[in-house]
Amino acid sequence: MKICRFSAGRLIVALLAALMVTNAWATHRSEAERAIAEAKAAHEKAASVQAASPETAKMIETAEGLLPSRQYTKAVGIATKAKMQDTFAYEQATSGEEPDTEARDAAEQAIADADAARKKAAAVGGEWRDTAKMIKTAAGLAKSGRFEEAIELAEKARRQGELGYAQSMNEKDAGFPSYVVAKP
Repeated sequence: MKICRFSAGRLIVALLAALMVTNAWATHRSEAERAIAEAKAAHEKAASVQAASPETAKMIETAEGLLPSRQYTKAVGIATKAKMQDTFAYEQATSGEEPDTEARDAAEQAIADADAARKKAAAVGGEWRDTAKMIKTAAGLAKSGRFEEAIELAEKARRQGELGYAQSMNEKDAGFPSYVVAKP
């Protein structure tokens, strides 16, 4: 009898701890609204030096549009990306330093190479599920001035494109086993 009580007590403690942890991870409307407000402030700051992008304004609108459907986590993610891009644009415009064009060009080239590999794989039906998402994320990182991270992610996407193409070509003549094919 004591063993059951001891186990039940441990179970209750574990469940309460799990409940507190999951609540800490949940994104609430207030967090989304705060992220959107920060993105708007960064956009206005970038606009004050003519460095704001219409793309980031659209991202902020998209984040706001997600609030009624309660997609708070997605809204926070989009607003955070917009804030990072506008903050980078403001810093570049006001720093007086020349931007690191070599790193930017390397990131753009890596992204272009990844997209070419993705398209080649897609042409033969071998595009992998996350490759396009990775390329889009890499482009966002490059726009935020995080060139090394963008290059690293674009390289992974390029490799996925190459592997998807190779996989598709290796399996192009593969057929169904005889027990799967319907007999007339």
